[in-house]
Amino acid sequence: MSDPLGNTGQSTVRLSYEQLRDTLGRFAYFRHWTEDQIRECSVLARVVQYAPQQTIPLELPLPFAYLVLSGQCMMLQCLPLVRGTLRLASPAGDRDQPTPQPAMGPPAPDVQLETVRHLHETFTAATSPPAGTLRHDPANATCFLTTPAQDAPIVHQFVDVGTLRCGAVFGLGERHHQRTIVARTRTQCLLLPRCWLFLKRQNVGNTWQRLRLYLDGAIPGRDELYRRYLRDQAWLDYRRRLLQTAKRCTGTTPADVPMMCRMLEPVCKGKRY
Repeated sequence: MSDPLGNTGQSTVRLSYEQLRDTLGRFAYFRHWTEDQIRECSVLARVVQYAPQQTIPLELPLPFAYLVLSGQCMMLQCLPLVRGTLRLASPAGDRDQPTPQPAMGPPAPDVQLETVRHLHETFTAATSPPAGTLRHDPANATCFLTTPAQDAPIVHQFVDVGTLRCGAVFGLGERHHQRTIVARTRTQCLLLPRCWLFLKRQNVGNTWQRLRLYLDGAIPGRDELYRRYLRDQAWLDYRRRLLQTAKRCTGTTPADVPMMCRMLEPVCKGKRY
């Protein structure tokens, strides 16, 4: 049976009912949940720990929603650029559109029960390693962010879109075209099966679909990030030429610049979104 968590070697913990109740009580999303829902969630949910610079997989055999419990994650957008230029290399017909999602209407009650039972059996099998296997140390994890293969005419430029902190939710089906989530620090996430989370009992008022629409609207798309990238590159180029011209005219050296101005210089080079 395949590992629903992707089998990437993360440290995985199943919380008890009391631990999960205290954890969910910290977030407003779950204040309306009953004791039965929390008890059922304690069977299906898992806490996964990711090492710094480790990629958080979004494409798993079973789709999950992620709730950040501790640490920070960064959202990176990959911009494929034509080598030697700042032109965006995009295949024909490639648009910044959300990934098509299946219908989210709740299935029949018997289908829901069978899905929950299957998830429980799958998680039980996945979290019971065979005898003799070595325990994995997340500090030595090897599933880190890697640069895509550099084709001859293409260069991949990563743009920091933003930071996800404690309480942030992702993996609800929002668009992630050429986008990656990477742990900035040691991060713990609560993984909830998306199909179970979208059932009517856990989705009062279409809370999770509305949150997904908010994320799609609040997080800038690839085209907007590309325009910002061009603007920042134009500003850096202008500043570089201006400094070179001023140096020839006035003879100013870096030692003449106040220390505070030199401390702020890296902020301009590594602008975040």
